[in-house]
Amino acid sequence: MTTEETALLKRIRIKTNKKMNNLFVGEYHSAFKGFGLNFESVREYQYGDDVRAIDWNVSARMNHLYIKEYSEERELSVVLMVDLSGSTEFGTGRSKRDIIMETVTLLLYLAQMNNDRITVVLFTDTVEKFLRPRKGKKFVLTVLDEILKFRPAGRGTGIGGAIDFVLRVMKKRSVVFLISDFIDEGYDIRLRRLRRRHDLIPVVVTDPVEKGLPLFGLAEFIDLETGKVFLSDTLPEKRKGPLFQEFDAITLSTEEPIETAILRFFEKRNRSKLTKSSGAM
Repeated sequence: MTTEETALLKRIRIKTNKKMNNLFVGEYHSAFKGFGLNFESVREYQYGDDVRAIDWNVSARMNHLYIKEYSEERELSVVLMVDLSGSTEFGTGRSKRDIIMETVTLLLYLAQMNNDRITVVLFTDTVEKFLRPRKGKKFVLTVLDEILKFRPAGRGTGIGGAIDFVLRVMKKRSVVFLISDFIDEGYDIRLRRLRRRHDLIPVVVTDPVEKGLPLFGLAEFIDLETGKVFLSDTLPEKRKGPLFQEFDAITLSTEEPIETAILRFFEKRNRSKLTKSSGAM
């Protein structure tokens, strides 16, 4: 790792750790729950208990009804799908790649503090690196080091292929953060398929210029994924992605601190859970 990369890693870690207050960690902890239950013990049946929880083997031995008690599985399986294609190098202030790095760092530390197992998939127009599920502080530092040292072989974006890969390798239901600028086409159906199998959160990284910038006369553009240089009097049309309104998505901008949008997402998700719980009562 170069001196510049080491300094960047240190800066990101210091900045991220300042955001690791109790509110932030607590909101993350509440926003995601385990996808299973752990058996804890048995106790005597009481009037009103769910008869489906009766442990008939224990009840037969004790000549009295007993039910099984479970606790919610707290350890999560978290997958970070990270787009490192050429287009993420763009940015009018900070680059989208900087935003992606900060986001990955923040999510890694939150997952570590929740003792979650973390899987990382780095992709461009193909899956370039797969870090198998592990957990712990040492693994988090290893992941950050791997990303900073990583030099992609490809420049394009292949979201559909990355989704196919995750669907093949991740059998356990997981929380999947797909972090990308989503400048690609033809992956909408796969995105919905991934949502059916896992708890999918698209993290959409944007730059204000991509929404439109008035130009006067010819301007020179460079396609960061193909390297092609061309002249135009308008901005290249941004390729249309899926309608993220139908997804539980986070939208980040190169102009704004990432923690504002991410914390807002956790709070919204927790309010939604409370509403559903109240409605079920």
